[in-house]
Amino acid sequence: MKLLVILVVLFIVAYALWQKWQRIPPQTKQLWGAIFGMAGAMRQAKKQAKQNGGFSAKAPVTSSGLMLPCATCGLHVPQGEGVSVGGQFYCCAEHVK
Repeated sequence: MKLLVILVVLFIVAYALWQKWQRIPPQTKQLWGAIFGMAGAMRQAKKQAKQNGGFSAKAPVTSSGLMLPCATCGLHVPQGEGVSVGGQFYCCAEHVK
């Protein structure tokens, strides 16, 4: 009996919310959709970053200099050990096109 009362109350609340949702203008619904969509995208990005070991907004710095990514393979090497050609940075001479 207690379960039946709880189900009836939940149904009444759900029905009232559904009726109220029907009276909301479409622009407001789109706004809520965009808000929840952005929140979901941010949550997914955080989850993916955590799985990939995190990410940093700044380039890492070592004792031998700034770590830069190779334009060909993406490997991060110290700036002093790589090759810079035409504004592009490469980890070795073999990756220079």
